[in-house]
Amino acid sequence: MSDFASEAMLRLVRAGLQRQGLAADGPPAVRSAHVPLADKRTWLDRLWQAHGPDVIVRLGEAVHGMDDEPLLLALSLARDPPDLLQRWQRLERFVHSRHRVRVSQPEPGLLRLRHVSLDPLRPPTPAEDLLVFGFLVALCEYLRTPGVQARPIGQPVWSRSQRAWRSPVWPDDVSSWELRWQARPESPLTEPGPATPEGWVAHLQARLAADPGRGWTVDALAREAASSPRTLQRRLADQGLSFTQLLAKARLAGAARLLAADSMPTAQVGYVCGFADQAHFTRQFKRHTAMTPGLYRSEFAPRLG
Repeated sequence: MSDFASEAMLRLVRAGLQRQGLAADGPPAVRSAHVPLADKRTWLDRLWQAHGPDVIVRLGEAVHGMDDEPLLLALSLARDPPDLLQRWQRLERFVHSRHRVRVSQPEPGLLRLRHVSLDPLRPPTPAEDLLVFGFLVALCEYLRTPGVQARPIGQPVWSRSQRAWRSPVWPDDVSSWELRWQARPESPLTEPGPATPEGWVAHLQARLAADPGRGWTVDALAREAASSPRTLQRRLADQGLSFTQLLAKARLAGAARLLAADSMPTAQVGYVCGFADQAHFTRQFKRHTAMTPGLYRSEFAPRLG
């Protein structure tokens, strides 16, 4: 399976180096999408030794010039930093990443993040920590989140503030960070739903289809429909439907559209449309269409010539 996340990260890293005038110091060329962990660590260590940690943490700023990057388009649908981190964590699970970002939210407008390895004997290196957190901070700003500030936990001043990195003396441990922003209070929606039951269901389907990769729950959809969760479930049951059925239909329809009309890798289609991993995507898609995603694309995607 093509690791689309590695491909996207390589494109972003190269763009980030180019922004800093260091295009020649890019990661090693590889024939496949996946960069071996040892090669990645060797290159990052060389970059750190040659230019210092500031260059690595600034690589993430490349997101501000890559609006057409498909993975960024999926992440940019996040409503706020907690939603963004949920999508990032789902991406880590989807591609079976060895490294994970653990998240806690002690109060509104504040996240505490820790970069860890699934293998306790091979923790992320400081360079890998800075690479990941640099991208996450840049992504928060890409969402136009107001007042983004970030720093390693324990530092007295913010390393990132007013969309600029300071040049601090970095601590030995850069695996744990604080991320702060100006949280906007959520206002209840008062949008009236369509008058007919059929129109109301179509209204819900449109909400789900607009962002199938969101971590939808009954509560979240009810809020979008200016309804209580209990009322939403009752009205769906009156139509012979359930929240689970509605969400699955939206995700499968979105996947079918992307497979038929786009060259996006099939694994990335699964992630963008909210499936847990490639196996789950293939299984669910075949159950409902009697075809794997790859076969569906070969049958229905337009052919040049």
